[in-house]
Amino acid sequence: MPAAPLGILFRDDAARMVRSTREQSLVTHRDPRCAAGAIAVAGAAALASSVERVVPDEFLGRVAAWAREEDRSVADAILSVTSWLDLAPVEAARRLHQAGLDAEQRDSWRGISTFVTPSVAWSLYAFLRSPDDYWTTICTAIGVGGDTDTMAAMAGAISGARGGTGSLPQPLLAALNDRGAWTADDLERLAHQSARIAL
Repeated sequence: MPAAPLGILFRDDAARMVRSTREQSLVTHRDPRCAAGAIAVAGAAALASSVERVVPDEFLGRVAAWAREEDRSVADAILSVTSWLDLAPVEAARRLHQAGLDAEQRDSWRGISTFVTPSVAWSLYAFLRSPDDYWTTICTAIGVGGDTDTMAAMAGAISGARGGTGSLPQPLLAALNDRGAWTADDLERLAHQSARIAL
């Protein structure tokens, strides 16, 4: 879900952030829950990058308010994270599963599903458990299994928005490349150039 950069880009203009994220989501997904999930990730990145201190209830409330513009069920799932945020990951995942957010997984557990609502809720949980620790956030996002690549991408993007490249493990940044042609520095330059064009 490539929504987080829009949250960072438009963090000072919430209406534009929501509109741009909705439009981007429609390129690949027609379900309003997907747009709501994308808006939640963009909004979380915007907040994470702009608040001095992350207060979970306030954070989830603002993210849910933006998501509610598209879909109430996603907003409600985001707000429910508060009730299991203090639980250890295994117990929190059990609580998320018991909420029945994915009809196809109500009778079985295969980790957090690919369905947008539980994966966004879990990504927010992973970030809020350790908002200033990128590595712990990623480990929490993937630790219970399921759609680990998507959850790591969402939680990692929110965490990266908060801490910037300085918060990312240097061995990971050093390994980031595109067939040896592009490095992390090249991608950062491209991001800045793209932002100047968009603004």
